Amino acid sequence: MRTNFKVVLLAFSLAMTSLEVFAVDGQYREDYDLRAASMNKAVNESNISFYRNNQIIVMKPNPKGKSTKPVPFTCNIKENGDLTKPKLSKELNKLGIEGSGVVAYDSVYQMLYFAKYDKVDKDYALYQSEALKGKWQEPTKMKIEGVGTERAKENYMLVAGWNYREIGLSGFRNPSVAKGGNRIYFTARIRQREYNNVGSTDIYYIDRNPDGTWSRPVNCGNGVNSQGREDYAFCVGDSVLYYSTTSKGYGVQLMKSYFVNGQWTKGEDMGKPFNSNFIDKNLIANDKHIFLVSNRNPKGRDDVYLFRKKPDPAIIPPVIPIPPEPEPDPMVQFKKEWNFVLFYFDFDIDHLSEEFIVQFNELVSEMKQFPNETFEVTGHTDERGSDRYNQKLSERRANFVRDLLIKEGFPPEKLLTKGFGEKALVVEHAKTEDERQQNRRVEVRIYQEPLPTPVSNSVPTDQKNVEPNAEESAK
Repeated sequence: MRTNFKVVLLAFSLAMTSLEVFAVDGQYREDYDLRAASMNKAVNESNISFYRNNQIIVMKPNPKGKSTKPVPFTCNIKENGDLTKPKLSKELNKLGIEGSGVVAYDSVYQMLYFAKYDKVDKDYALYQSEALKGKWQEPTKMKIEGVGTERAKENYMLVAGWNYREIGLSGFRNPSVAKGGNRIYFTARIRQREYNNVGSTDIYYIDRNPDGTWSRPVNCGNGVNSQGREDYAFCVGDSVLYYSTTSKGYGVQLMKSYFVNGQWTKGEDMGKPFNSNFIDKNLIANDKHIFLVSNRNPKGRDDVYLFRKKPDPAIIPPVIPIPPEPEPDPMVQFKKEWNFVLFYFDFDIDHLSEEFIVQFNELVSEMKQFPNETFEVTGHTDERGSDRYNQKLSERRANFVRDLLIKEGFPPEKLLTKGFGEKALVVEHAKTEDERQQNRRVEVRIYQEPLPTPVSNSVPTDQKNVEPNAEESAK
């Protein structure tokens, strides 16, 4: 018996090790910051879903509409993981998608699944729409065994021709797709004993039948469901289930469960930074990005949050040694070689984020060691964008840092600024975002003599005639 137990334990450990590969949240716990998406506004961005063409769907009120109900907008996912400004989706609004639920996009079967209020049943039911020649068709209620649209097996005269709906099936919400479009997870409250409802609302799944209909709902079990309210199931790799719960007794928390030996394991609290003391829900993930919805800041309003990679430590370019003069003053020599790379800027941005406050304070502390010196503040850009635009952008970056130093008490006449545009690259012909970021920088040094004009680095011919706006040209 002991040998068998060890074999089972070893098999379970190996299974958990392989499943950790699919737990994509692990890679974001170090070297990444959780921050609010730049597209958030002073309204509820209540729910998010992945969509086609590298987009996500965001449910939010239409500022130009009369109703306050959330309607579908779409955003593009930028290279750095942030989201573009939301655009009202006309094609999705034609389907009657409204409310606060998520939308499940199936790229394999070209289907769209969502919850919609059913006036006959007076509750939410699951609907589907098929894409034909790229256009979404009129949505129809999903045919789920034991739910809603099937006719009773009794004689037509006995049931008077009425369709039936089993008592106790209610509130089908927030679907998500798994198993290549052949399984759908969703939230429901199903009171009948045969469905094993555990708490307020549980997470269930249905599987696609060969004829395109769907199986009877199956409860995900006590590992996932509790006496609280479970919601927003999202499956990754068919082996890790992310979802939200109220079982912890405070707010709404994000959980994850692994599928081992045919059942879901006991859900684990995902902890910080995914969870706070407020509402954290609706996590969606793929091999490149994780997004979630939270009202942690500002309190009481839902916003979209995402992970951004922390900038690498500043790389100070090597200083070319200057032959010392006879019997040099050590302090003078030190001043000549003093050079400070303040930090790196985001693409096409001329101001700093709060994450560099510590580094800026270090700069101020070092500069105060030379109270009588004049300093040069130089701005730089990467190679993307036109020469004229980059020159202006580098000047704005230098002036931004100069203004911060003036607020710290440095005399304006002791701070000289100069923009070099893309003429003084640290990494020539940068290909990755990390390499480009090393070129988008501001440097501060003690002024000795007029700066020599740097030799312009060669620029690939396909970047010579870029439009003046760098952000537009990079799209």
